[in-house]
Formats: sequence, C-alpha cells, structure tokens
Amino acid sequence: MVEAILKLFTSEQKVTAMLANPMIEFIFMVLFVTFIIALIIHITLYQRLKNLRNHIKTTNRLDVEPLHTMQDQFQKKQEKESVKVETFIQEKFSDWRMYHIPVISLIKIIQMTVSIFILIGVLGTFIGLTFSLGSIDGTGDQLVENVAGVLGGIDVAFYTSIVGMGLSLIMTILVKVLNTEYMLTDIMLKTESILEGEEQQGLNRLIVVSEDINQSIIHLQKTNQQSLQNMEAAFSGFQEYTTGLQQSAKDLASFNEGLSQNLEEFNHLFHSMKEVTNGFSEGTSKLNKNFDSLFSHFKKMDGRNERMTIAFEQTYEKVKQVAETQLETLTQFDASVVDLKDFTASMLQGQETIKHTFEKIYQHSNDLVKKMETQNKEFKQVFGSDLTSKLGGIMSYLSELSREFDQLGDSITKLPHALEVIERTQNEHRHLLSDRFEELKEFNRVFSNHLHAHTKESSAFEKQLQQATTSYEQVGIKNNQLIQEIKSTISQMNQGFQQRENQLESSVSILKDTVANYVANLEGSLGDRLDQVARGFGEYMRGTNDVVKREMKEWQRISEDTQQNNMRAFQRMMEELGREIHTLNQQLNTFDQQARRQINSIGMSRNEY
Repeated sequence: MVEAILKLFTSEQKVTAMLANPMIEFIFMVLFVTFIIALIIHITLYQRLKNLRNHIKTTNRLDVEPLHTMQDQFQKKQEKESVKVETFIQEKFSDWRMYHIPVISLIKIIQMTVSIFILIGVLGTFIGLTFSLGSIDGTGDQLVENVAGVLGGIDVAFYTSIVGMGLSLIMTILVKVLNTEYMLTDIMLKTESILEGEEQQGLNRLIVVSEDINQSIIHLQKTNQQSLQNMEAAFSGFQEYTTGLQQSAKDLASFNEGLSQNLEEFNHLFHSMKEVTNGFSEGTSKLNKNFDSLFSHFKKMDGRNERMTIAFEQTYEKVKQVAETQLETLTQFDASVVDLKDFTASMLQGQETIKHTFEKIYQHSNDLVKKMETQNKEFKQVFGSDLTSKLGGIMSYLSELSREFDQLGDSITKLPHALEVIERTQNEHRHLLSDRFEELKEFNRVFSNHLHAHTKESSAFEKQLQQATTSYEQVGIKNNQLIQEIKSTISQMNQGFQQRENQLESSVSILKDTVANYVANLEGSLGDRLDQVARGFGEYMRGTNDVVKREMKEWQRISEDTQQNNMRAFQRMMEELGREIHTLNQQLNTFDQQARRQINSIGMSRNEY
C-alpha cells in the first residue's frame, strides 16, 4: 500500500530507495494509516454534529439522540432540585462518547495529529540521515565514493518530512474548514437556550396571569366609570343630593387613584422585569465576548501553528540549501577528480610514448648489433676466420712465389706460361683485393655514419631521458601537491561535515526543545485560559443566577404584595360601594317618602281649597 501511494508522487527508483530501510517503511505506514483513521473519524464526527445542528435549527426541538436523553434527564433532575443549565450541558456533553471515546477528547486528538505528523516526519528524516551517515566507512578513494553515494541519495531521507508536513497541512485545512469544535459549541448553546426557554415558560405564564388581572382591573374601572356616569345621569335632577354624590365621586376618584397607583406599581414591576431581561441580554453579550476572546485565542494558537509551520519550512529550506552546497562541493570535487584522472591519463600516455621510444631505441640498437654481426660475418667470410693466418698464407704464397722465381732460371722454358699464370693470378688477386678494400672502406664509412647516428641518437636519448626525469620530478611534485590538496580538501570536507552534523544536532536539540516548550506552553496556556474562561463563565453565571433569583423573589414578593393590596383595596372598594349603594337606597327611600308626603300634603291642600 505504501509503495503504491508513493509511486503516485515520485519514480519507482526513489520509492525502492526510500523503502529499502524497514524503519522508514514503518514510519511511512504509520503516517498514512494515522492520516486515514483521523480523516475518517473527523469526517464522521463532523457529519454527525452537522446533522444534529441542522435538526435543532429546523425543528427547534431536542427529539434526537443524545439530546433527547439529555432533555429527559434535565426534566427529571429539575423536578427534584434546581439545576444550572450550563453546568448540566457541559457535564452531559463531556460524557458524550463516540467510538467509546469522549467527543471533546476525540476533537483534541484530531487537532493533535497536525503536530504528530510533523514530528513523525522529522523523526523519519533524522533516522534516514543517521543510517546514511552511519554507512560511510573506509579511507581515501573509498571514503570519497561512499560520501558521493550517500550525498547522491540523501534526498530520500527528507521524503518523510515532506509527507509529514503535507499530511499536517491537509489536516490543518480540514480542521479549519470542517470545524467540529465550533459546531459542538453551537449545538451546546442551542441546547442550553432551548432548555432555558422551557425553564422560563412558568415565568411567562405568571406574566400572562398578571396581564389578565391588569386587564380585568381596567375593565372594572371602565364599568365603574360607566355605572357612575349612568348614576350621575339618573340623579342629575336631584340637586339636593349633589354633596353625597360629590362625596361618592371623591371616593371613586380615590379608588381610581388607588387603581392608578396599582397600575403604576405594575408598570414599575414590568420595568424591573425589563431590567432583568436587559441583565440577561448583557449576560449573553458578555458570554459572547468571552466566546469571542476564546475564539481569538484559538486564532492566536492557529497563528502560532502557522508560524511553527513557517519555521519548519525555513529549516527545511536551509537544510535543502546545505544539501545543495554539499552537492556543489561534491560536483567540484568530482570535476577535480576528473581533471586528476585526465592528468594521470595524459601522464600514462607520455610514459607509454617514452616506453615506445625506448623500445624503438632498443630495437634500433638490436638492429645495429645484428648489422655489426652480419658485417663481422662478411668480414670473416672475406678474410677468413683468422686474418693473420690469411696474411701468413699470403706470405707463404709470396715466398713460394719467390722460390718459383728462383726456380725461374731452371725453368726458363716455362717462363711465358708461368708469366701468364702469374699475371693471371695477380690480376685475380688485385681485383679481389680491390673489391675487398672497397667493401672495407664502404663498411668503415657506413660504420662511422652509424656510429655518428648512434651518438646523435644517444645524445637525443639522453636529452629525452633528462626531460623524462624532469617531467617525472614535476609529476611527482604535482602529485605531492595534489595529494596535499586532496588531504586538505578531505580534512575541510570532514570539518564541514562535522560542523554540519553539529549544526544538525544543535538544530535538532533546539527543535526538540522548541517543540517540547511549545507543547508544554500550549497545554499550560490553553488549560489555564480554558480554566479561567470556565471559572469566569461559571462565576458570571452564578452571579447572574443569584441576581435573577433575587429579582424573581423580589418580583414574587412585590406581586404578592400588590395582589394582596389590590384584593384588600378591591374588598374595601366593594364594601364602600355596598355602603354607598345602601345609603343611596336609604336616601332614595327617604326621598320617596318625602316626595309622597309632599304629594299627600299638596293633595290635602287642594282638598281644602
């Protein structure tokens, strides 16, 4: 699987080089398996939270799991004792699990994979560098070849960091785009608002009852005004009873004033309720500010993560630059080695030419020796094997000739024939001697020319030998200089490698310390910030709840007092109204009796007339 994935992004040779080490293959497998698991869990969690939020938005109900169970538990617990909605929601959402893991912990684990991928990739890079640098062994040319081979394949070690940073970047984008933490916070706030709305329905019913009482009182006031108007219209003709009616009107005015005072108290009560609702709105605004500060803190954390990624990228670029400089130095070293090879090849060619010249000189000397041997053989053939014996033979022949001349007198008869024989032999010998002397002169001339040529060739050979010795000395000096330069270059390379190893070790230690400090500071600051926010939010909500409770108690007390006062005033008003009606009836009876008496007295007076 790892090989198939890596072949999508690089060549097959690079893949085989990367997977040659089982530790690097295991790190690649861990990276890809962890990324796939984190991706599946994150997408399923986001889809589940999105479905919950969409259901709450569309229906404004909590009839889906696990919210339905939370609502039932809240209602059962609220029947027994007073429950804070915020604490209850935080507790239940903290206990909510998916894949047998709390959802909040699952979100934090998915967010931690961003740093885990980078750390695993860097770990794989350093393991690959350690194995690569550990494989350098040998001295001289073997060391140079090992260093060239290691530096040629050193880019393979950085693929784990590239893969880790790429997976970290993908997970960062997914966490930002598919923000499960924001989704969970939104679901918690909507659930809390729905549960608080159910809690406030009792207060709403009480407000409705109070408004109904207010409407009934206003209706009673209107009916009283209508009855008074009717009574004033009925008794407008009775001017004698205006004082009583004025008194009743004053009483009714006082009753109206009492009603107006009660209405003002109700208005004051409603204003106080408005202040309470304003306090709720301020509390929600402060809560929103706290959440804004929390989100800004998260944004700062994201900025720190981005700065860390930029720092990792800069370190990677620096490492890449160092690798490029090393490659350049190695190419220069390779070029110098090629020049050295060319120089040694030219030197070998010069030595071969010198060898060929020596072989030619040796062959020419052999030819000269062979020619001298052939000339000696010819000379021996001409003069015999022994020249002295030949000369002795000639002398003996001449002595015999003299003896024959001595015998000439004895053989005078044979003189012409003998002279002819002598002349013939002298001619033959003269001709042979002249030929032999010519050949000897030619041989001496050729031999002298050959000796002159040999001396010239020997002098040229001496010059060439001197030049060869000087060139050999120069070659030896240059070889010594080249060896010294190679030694200095190798020492400089060793120093550079040692410095780079020290820099890498220091950068690794600094990176480890930075990552450890960052993780510790991140955990500490985030935990402290969350604790502070939770404590501040809890204290604020406790204060708000206490204020609301005090306001509710005060409002209940005021409403009870107003209801009692209204009932007492209504009872007093009804009693006074009954008394007024009773007195009015009495006055009407007395008025009727007086009217009858006056009518009777008028009738009697008429009868008298």
